[in-house]
Amino acid sequence: MADTDIVKRVGELCTADMKNTGILASVSAAQFILESGYGKSVLAQMANNCFGMKCSLSGNTWSGSSWDGTSEYTKETKEYVNGEYVTVTAAFRAYPNVEASIADHSAYLLGAKKGEALRYAGLKGEKDYKKAVQIIKDGGYATAPDYVNKVCSIIEKYNLTAYDQQKQTTAETVIPVKPCTPVMEIWMWQSQGIVMGIMNLS
Repeated sequence: MADTDIVKRVGELCTADMKNTGILASVSAAQFILESGYGKSVLAQMANNCFGMKCSLSGNTWSGSSWDGTSEYTKETKEYVNGEYVTVTAAFRAYPNVEASIADHSAYLLGAKKGEALRYAGLKGEKDYKKAVQIIKDGGYATAPDYVNKVCSIIEKYNLTAYDQQKQTTAETVIPVKPCTPVMEIWMWQSQGIVMGIMNLS
């Protein structure tokens, strides 16, 4: 599947999420693309985790989480620490589907706190994507120094702000397919003739 087709589908999902959360679809979609490699990363394929959400996030808990609290996937990852990238092993959240990953990511951005204050205060309802991404970075979401530039570049490359303007569309048809193996099942997404396979944990 072409990257542009994946961008379109992700944009639609993030537009639907924006209706419930007030977080710009362009920002969520760009984060999805950057952090999951267009949904092709190992974490996205094996755990439907498209934002690198760890099981423990700075000790934060928040309402509205779509994670079941136990399902996880452990892998090595790179983090920017003391001016350099280091490899660490971390436990990441596993979700039943991509929509749950998007929903949990948004719930975290809206509900995570630093002390008594919201970690990403001002994000909900922000209409300027550059300001929204900066709020996310300033709240400690990402350690990479060029995170804001990377997210904004993706928004501009694919004109993702178009998804901030779209009205709610009819829900897509989701067709479950029987598992090919005991540990995975494939959900086929149909959208205007496009079929996308996502690997889920059983």
